[in-house]
Amino acid sequence: MKNKLLSIIFSILFLPNALAENLLIEAKNISLDKNTDISIFKDEVIVTTEDNNIIKSDYVEYNKKKGFLKLKNNIVVKDNQNNIIETDYAEYYVSDKLFKSKGATKITTSEEYVIQGEDINFDNKKRFINSKKSSIIKDKDENKIFLENFEYQIVDNIFKSIGFVKINDNMGNVYEFSQIYIDTKKKEILGTDIKGFLNQSGLKFNANNKPRVFANTIKLTEEKTSFNKSIFTLCDYRENDKCPPWSIQATEMLHDNKKKTIYYDNAVIKVYDIPIFYFPKLSHPDPTVDRRSGFLTPTLTDSKNLGPGVSIPYFFAVSKDKNFTLTNNIYASENPLFLGEYHQAFKDYNILTDFGYTEGYKKNNSTKPAGNKSHFFSKFVKNFTGKDNSENSLSLSVQDVSNDKYLKLYKIDTELVDYNQDTLESSLNFTREKDDLFIGLNASIYETMKDNYNDKYEYILPEVTFNKNLISNEKIGNLDLQTNLKVHNYDTNKLTNFVVNDIEWNSNDIFLNSGLNTKILGNVKNINYEAKNVGKYKDKFTNELYGAVGLLSELNLQKMQGGSKHLLKPKMLLRFSPGSMRKEDSGTRLDPFKAFNMNKLDNINNFETGLSGTVGFDYQIKDENKDFDFSVAQIINEKENKKLSSNTSLDEKLSDLVGSATLNLNKKISLNYNFALDQNYNDLNYNDIGTSMNLGPINFDFNYLQERKHIGNQDYFTTKIDLKNKDDGLFSFETKRNLITNSAEFYNLSYEYINDCLRAGLVYRREFYNDSELEAEDSLLFKITLTPFGNVNSPTFK
Repeated sequence: MKNKLLSIIFSILFLPNALAENLLIEAKNISLDKNTDISIFKDEVIVTTEDNNIIKSDYVEYNKKKGFLKLKNNIVVKDNQNNIIETDYAEYYVSDKLFKSKGATKITTSEEYVIQGEDINFDNKKRFINSKKSSIIKDKDENKIFLENFEYQIVDNIFKSIGFVKINDNMGNVYEFSQIYIDTKKKEILGTDIKGFLNQSGLKFNANNKPRVFANTIKLTEEKTSFNKSIFTLCDYRENDKCPPWSIQATEMLHDNKKKTIYYDNAVIKVYDIPIFYFPKLSHPDPTVDRRSGFLTPTLTDSKNLGPGVSIPYFFAVSKDKNFTLTNNIYASENPLFLGEYHQAFKDYNILTDFGYTEGYKKNNSTKPAGNKSHFFSKFVKNFTGKDNSENSLSLSVQDVSNDKYLKLYKIDTELVDYNQDTLESSLNFTREKDDLFIGLNASIYETMKDNYNDKYEYILPEVTFNKNLISNEKIGNLDLQTNLKVHNYDTNKLTNFVVNDIEWNSNDIFLNSGLNTKILGNVKNINYEAKNVGKYKDKFTNELYGAVGLLSELNLQKMQGGSKHLLKPKMLLRFSPGSMRKEDSGTRLDPFKAFNMNKLDNINNFETGLSGTVGFDYQIKDENKDFDFSVAQIINEKENKKLSSNTSLDEKLSDLVGSATLNLNKKISLNYNFALDQNYNDLNYNDIGTSMNLGPINFDFNYLQERKHIGNQDYFTTKIDLKNKDDGLFSFETKRNLITNSAEFYNLSYEYINDCLRAGLVYRREFYNDSELEAEDSLLFKITLTPFGNVNSPTFK
């Protein structure tokens, strides 16, 4: 606590022998009354004590019989230690050595502490200073203490105040006491009935957080702050002063300023005043600590495959740029799993490493084979600017698993590892980009973890991409070159080496008198390859040259109707490519955007040939309340081309009529629809319908997908519903139902309660996979997050 207003504030206020009997009084105007023994001093009066303390005033009245000084106007007292008292009226009783100020008084100490008060008494004989009026103490760091009264005992160096005491420190924190004691010699503060309202940004993780600590007593020193019978929370206030969402109650709460750690004795963590956890000893770093070595929040687990267990992570803050987390996963009936994560950050690159090891199952059978299990994942990323101002990126990724079921079995989910992944990829990538030039280098090794694969490995060593804009001007248009080199080895002995050069030309727009906007397109592709043991490729070196020319015409029409703008754009693409192409097995569904591309193939190692025309249009409606977009296209080929993939429908004379539509009724409701209508205009081969509705407390998402004939064989819908309860509760339901098998593929049901400092949830999940080692299971899980301490999960109830 930065506002330790101890010490020096009052110990230096006492003016020893401030006004002794031997006084030297100087003034411009002096008058004496022998009958009353009263002397009056006016104008630039200076009183000097035998200890050389100086009192300046505009007026001094000295009663020799009573031993009494009355001082008025612009009184300034300066002692031999440079403490200064300022007031407009004061009395000094010589024999009692008592100096009394009347009215507003300001005291400035030699160490720049300022006291603003009134009617302050300085008793040099009894050795105390006091005031029964309100006072404010301000230190040089702008911390303030507000007092109803105070007394300072000079001999014992004890300052005390009984009544309402408030401290406002320079960080906006407010502390309230019913009484306070300050030992200025030991530099200790003792207080009772403490209420601390904390405002440091480091304590607030949400704008609505109200961090506060209440305690019976407080003891504050330079090194430690101790709260007796305390309760702490950072949650926002609740109506009618109800208990906070969570709190930590302890017999003692100790803040060690040197170690920057908060310790608790007999800590009870309460959620809505219900005791949830008890810790005889608990500690955590204070908010000023960015990170520190120590245990993180443990997690309880329970699965059908491994049984009950607990995960205990320990964080090592190696240095400012390095950290390591070791997690020990202990199971009641299986061998433990040890996980490690290492992160290191440099100026322009980062290294992440993730690894794990376990001895595997304790008891082995046909579904639980013996053997150790482990994984090693690592990623290196470096982004830097070259000397020629080019933007460069270098990344290296390594992924290795000893057992195909290991990740799913232990549900390892970290920054680098996703237990749902079915393919491992180790790769080296480099990219360089500057102005109109792009260079990419890649080398990759893939390993599948799916069953029934004879050869699990696939190699791409290397893959090079080169893009360059050759010409860009108003007369010719844009001419771009792209070169790809790819060496691909898979299924043990299958090998392909490809070098593909693509030159693409787009002329500038040609505006005709008819209103048509026309553009000439050109594409030349040179394919060079060698292949071994791949049936669709020749076994000897092959060079292929393809070319295509196209004419794209658009007509832009628009009109205003009823405050809405209607835009209609009929389009036509004529494309011709001579020659004969190779058989193409791959391909994805045609859509209105792809239909107007010069190259509609997903495979850059092949080229579509033949004469074709694409017709279609884009239609838009725009107004303040809603937007509507609709696009449709169909390709007409001169003749069938059975070398193209049937998935695309490009192998027919007439392709599917494909379209897409989006309707935003307002900011709350949107619809989208994608379809593929068979060439007979009678059967829908593809239906994709989605709707999203945000209706305040209810959010509704629905998607329906149907694939038929050449496109696929799927028929299912997914539904997700979110229901909010005011600002705190969130109920979610999500499911996917397969209409072909008439069964649910998954469903999740959850309820979450969320506020500024607590997030609690109940999650029901069903998993459907079932293979040689993994059993499907239904699970019910309760989880709670106490901001900022982390997550606590219950065991998973089966």
